[in-house]
Parts: sequence; C-alpha cells; structure tokens
Amino acid sequence: MNTKKTFEQATVGRIPVRNRIVRSATHEGMADRGHVSEAVLDMHRNLADGGVGLIITGYVSVSKTDNPGPGTVSATDDSGLDGLKAWADTVHGRGAKIVAQMNHATSQIFSKPQGTVYGPSAVTDPLTGITPVPFTTEQIRDLVREFGDAALRLKTAGFDGVQIHGAHGYLVNRFLSPEFNTRTDEYGGSPENNRRLVLEILGEIKARCGADFPVWIKLNGSDFSRSEGGLAQDDFLEVSRALAEKGLDAIEVSGGTMFGQFSPSRSKKHTAYHLDFAKALTEAVDVPVILVGGLRDIRTIDTVIAETGIEAVALSRSLIREPDLPRRWMNGDTREAACVSCNGCFNPKGTRCFFHLTEEEKAFQKRIMKLMGSKE
Repeated sequence: MNTKKTFEQATVGRIPVRNRIVRSATHEGMADRGHVSEAVLDMHRNLADGGVGLIITGYVSVSKTDNPGPGTVSATDDSGLDGLKAWADTVHGRGAKIVAQMNHATSQIFSKPQGTVYGPSAVTDPLTGITPVPFTTEQIRDLVREFGDAALRLKTAGFDGVQIHGAHGYLVNRFLSPEFNTRTDEYGGSPENNRRLVLEILGEIKARCGADFPVWIKLNGSDFSRSEGGLAQDDFLEVSRALAEKGLDAIEVSGGTMFGQFSPSRSKKHTAYHLDFAKALTEAVDVPVILVGGLRDIRTIDTVIAETGIEAVALSRSLIREPDLPRRWMNGDTREAACVSCNGCFNPKGTRCFFHLTEEEKAFQKRIMKLMGSKE
C-alpha cells in the first residue's frame, strides 16, 4: 500500500498539483476598483515562487446583489477579464495551480454597504447589526445564474477551478444554517430545502463550464453556534453527501463564524482544530478532502497526509508571514511556521503580516485589532 507524501505530485479535486500544500483563500483587499491590481499579482507571484502546490484566491465577488468591501476582486462582468487572465498566468508561470473562491458577503460586511443588503431571511447579523432583505425566489434564481456566469468567466481567464465559499457566516453558509435561514419556501424550512441553493449553484456551474471543470467548496464542519441553532456536524456530513452525489470535486473542511464560540482563525494554542471533522468526512464521501486550520508544523502535516484519507492541507496566515514556507520545509528547514496567529494580518488597507508593517502602520492596525476584539 502506497503512503501519501506531502511533497509529491498528486491530483486533488481533478487538478494535478506539484505537492499537497494548498494556500487557503485569504482576502487580499488589494484590488483596484474591483479589478486585479499589481499588488494582487505580487502577492500571488510570491506565493507561487514560495513552493505552494495550489492557491485558492481570496473572496471574488460574483453577484450584483453583493456588497463587497474595498479591495475585493469582482468577476461580475467582462471588464476585468484581462486582469483575471494575468492572475492565472502569473501563478501558472511559476508552476502552481490556482482556484478562484466565489463568495457573497450577505450581511457580514466590514465596510459601508453600497446598496441593499440581501440574505436568506430577515435575521439580524450579530456582528454588524444589519438586517438583510430576504431574497425573492426569482432573485435566488438570478443569483444561481450569476454564479454560473462568473465561473465561466473565470474558466475563460484560465483558472484551474472554482471554490464556492460555503463557510464562516457568508451567504451559502447562511442558507445552510437554520439559525439564519427561516424561509418557508423551497429554499428553507428543512435540511433538504436549506441546501437547495448550493446544489443549484453546483449544477449551474457544471452545466455552464462542463462536468470536468473542477468545482470545490469550503464548508464548516460546525458553525460552533452560541445558540446551538447553526450548522452542526451531522448537517455538514449530509450536505457533503448531497454535493458529492451531484459531482462536486473537493471539499475543504473549516469551521466557525465571526460571531460563534470559535472564529475561523484561532489562537496559536489550537492545532489542527478541524481534523476530526475532516477525518469523519473522508469516511462519509468519496470526494477529496482538504484540511485547514492550525497547521504550522510539517511533521503534523506529514502525519495527517500519510495516515488519514485527507488528500491535502491548506494554510493561510502562515503563508502571509512566510510565503516561501513550503520551499523552506522542502529544503530541510523543518522549524514550525513563524506565524504567531495574532490575526494582525487582516488589515483593511490590504492583507499583510503585522510584523512586516511600519511602526505607524502597526499602531493603526493595533487599533483595528482592539475594535475587533480577540477570540479563541
């Protein structure tokens, strides 16, 4: 029996990669009025040069009903197609693959909305205080078409696949969560109806882009809801099975929301904190599983890859501080990642490691971190 290795060529979710380390989607905040900027290209050039096997981009906006923050790349029309092509070409030219993460913020917005804020139901966001306007059924059908349009645009630009963001309190996660989806039509009221939207999005993308075009998803193993009304492990496994049956190509396992018992990005004392959810998923579906969350030590990563059914691991904050971390490990320096998991990288002026900022920038960022508070 062959044992999987971290640094080997493999195929993950229909995509051939040079190793099993994935850069998990990380919002760049560096776009120029919705278009790919040179700063976005520089970030991804450094990541690809650093040895990662595949990059999942940060949040790409795909719907005109969305209210993305400043610095978010948009794929809602053809005006940014040249930039999207440059993005894919930049990563491919350095030997890595690239998957675009498709997202919609709904009411989880960290800047002033520019239009009506829509969501599955009129449930007030516990973090922003925004009560969204419920989508009509016709608007939901338009939304599904927009996902398909954007996916085809990204395929045309040369991306190797797309990932639906179904975690962390964003739109698809809100439809899946009974805490936020209180609809009584065909898009809510039961687990089957709650997952109708994501299944229709998957079907639309496959119909528009072809059955062989890789479509991945990021899902919460649990929302870790304080009210216990959110998505839990049993729901996660059921929606994963339903997606697998419809041709989904890979599932990245995450967890938490910005307002739950745990946020998606925990402190350094937590390691491999979604491992049990990912292992359970490998036993429930015949779809490649990718683990994210608290993976800082190459020895831990090697063990996960070799001894479980998990196909790849994903890193985020560690690669913000050290974009060349995979290459460092490959070259024999096996010290754990230098990242201290402070979350100071999530900067409204563009995602950068706190330790790479000037003193003036650090002072500004400390004020932002204080306003946001810290969570375990």
